Amino acid sequence: MGLFDAFKKKKKEQEPAEEEERLDDLTYIAEMKHFSKDGWHQYDVLLASRGYGWEMIPDWADYIAEADLDDVSEVTVFSAGNDTQYVTESYHANGGKCAQTPEAQRENGGLSIAGISKTLHSPMKIIWYNQTRVLRFYTFTDDDLLMKKYVETFIRRTFGTGDAMKLAKDLPEQKQ
Repeated sequence: MGLFDAFKKKKKEQEPAEEEERLDDLTYIAEMKHFSKDGWHQYDVLLASRGYGWEMIPDWADYIAEADLDDVSEVTVFSAGNDTQYVTESYHANGGKCAQTPEAQRENGGLSIAGISKTLHSPMKIIWYNQTRVLRFYTFTDDDLLMKKYVETFIRRTFGTGDAMKLAKDLPEQKQ
């Protein structure tokens, strides 16, 4: 084996692995921004869709609590003026369902739910902002690709399926 053969072998080992299998549908994520402070990581997600309203939020929170969160430790509803109401006790008293929690049945500016993500093995807080395209995630997970997969799974509601944690195709470039 010559010197160049060793170099070729080393170069081949450093090449990235084949691209991961992707879903046939397009991504639901138009943009994702990552901020961090004191060990916490905030991921702000702008959905590619027109957005969502209150009629979806409690059901979505119940789905994620059942599919991925252990030990739901905090549930809040808040007004557009950021008047936050902690409703964790009411949530637990109503069977651990936002849809059954009186404070979450009335339309608000947003809702948050926090617990331990079974998928990421990390604390997770998810915030929905009513009548927007924005979702916010707080976690200790510092991995943009992993969080993008998590968000895709979260949006498609595919936890526990063969498509969980798979990325969808990128959005086509928008012409200006």
